[in-house]
Amino acid sequence: MRSLLRSIGIAGGILLCAGVHNASAQIGEPVEFTTSFPFTAGYATLPAGSYTITQDDDSPSMFRVSGAHTSVFVETQNAGPSQIPAKTEVVFKRFGSGYVLKEIWIEGSKEGAETVPVEAEHHLAKSESKGDQHVAARKRSDTAKNR
Repeated sequence: MRSLLRSIGIAGGILLCAGVHNASAQIGEPVEFTTSFPFTAGYATLPAGSYTITQDDDSPSMFRVSGAHTSVFVETQNAGPSQIPAKTEVVFKRFGSGYVLKEIWIEGSKEGAETVPVEAEHHLAKSESKGDQHVAARKRSDTAKNR
């Protein structure tokens, strides 16, 4: 009898854990932005140009950065802004002459996404002086308003 109860308890615990998943930032609508500089996103360096960030349907912590001739996936984790953003922003961190995609903030949201550092970013951080930030972004709906 004890063995049966123990098995039921373990099975219930496994089902409970399987049903729980990490909350992740939701960007809902695609975020469009343009840069005048090349930047690193995940393991790829992308040229200057216009890009769109969308959230992967199957893995909410993965964001897709798509441009005219390229597309990469970037792993993210939840981040909380110091204050609720007044506009949607994509934040890059500069290391020497290179930029790395770091954060995505959605207008009016209490949650944002921060990219998970990869090997190349660790090397840049060690070899270069302290990085500064550059912000660029505009939501798709903002683009339509400005036309």
